[in-house]
Formats: sequence, structure tokens, C-alpha cells
Amino acid sequence: MSKSAAFLRPGEEIVVELDGVVTGYTRWSGLGSILGILLALSIPRMLKLNFVAGAVIIVVVITAVFLILYYVVGRRLANRAVPPMESPYLVVALTRQRVLVLDRGLGSDDPKLIEAASINDVGTVRYGRAGLLVPQRLGYVVEGTDRREFEFPRNQPVGRFVEYFV
Repeated sequence: MSKSAAFLRPGEEIVVELDGVVTGYTRWSGLGSILGILLALSIPRMLKLNFVAGAVIIVVVITAVFLILYYVVGRRLANRAVPPMESPYLVVALTRQRVLVLDRGLGSDDPKLIEAASINDVGTVRYGRAGLLVPQRLGYVVEGTDRREFEFPRNQPVGRFVEYFV
């Protein structure tokens, strides 16, 4: 079952649904993950811990770095995003009538509908292909002035979203 199914109107169906993040979070997450892994692998070696204690410390440090990234960086980026969200994780769902933006939250939280824009109000759709160190990017304008930009992993069918408007 799709994450956005609860927000559909009667007779409305999903054309494409994309899981992504707010712009900028991919860069911060990648950099923070590299630094977190290096730190997590260094601490047991510096403290000369045995295998079990070292493994526990590695898991604790990686988890702590993820939570710091999420709460300190991710939430700030999400609050500054357009439309503002609580979490950097989002779902963009395209139906034949609307574009829905949902805040996915962290863990098992139910997604929250942040924005529902009519297809007629969406224009200037832009697609940035993924590069070596750059995720796919999707941008569009709502009601002629309100820009939306999001980032998506390579496995998301962003091209199908763009094709719908071409």
C-alpha cells in the first residue's frame, strides 16, 4: 500500500510516488556519515577496547551521529524548506489531479499531508539527473511563484514524474 493512499480523493489514483529528502540533506547526510564512521572506528582503537565493547561503541556512535544529523541538521533544513516540514524525509505523489507532498517523519510515524497542489497550478518542472556525488533533483513551481525543490535517490522514478508534464 502506498504512503499517500490515505490522502487520495474518491476515484483518484497515484501516477507516481517518490521518496526523497529536502534539498541539501543528502550532502549533509553523506558527509556526516563518513565522519561518523571514521569516528566510530577510531574510538575502540584509541581506547584499546576488546571486540564486544568495540562493536557496541561502534553501533552507539553511528546511531548518535545519525540522530544528531537528523535532529540538528535535518530538522533545520526541513523547517526552512518550502513548504516547511518537521522532517527532512518526504513523499511526493503525483495523481492525475494533484501533486501531494507528505512529511514522512522518522520511523513508523504516519505521513502528514503538507501540501496538495492542483495539476493546473504546477508548472516549470525541472529535473536534474543524478551524478557521481549528486542525487536526482526535482523542482517545480506552484501557482507561478512558489518554487519547490527536492532530492531523490537513484532508484526513484523521478523521470516518470517529469514526463507527465512534458
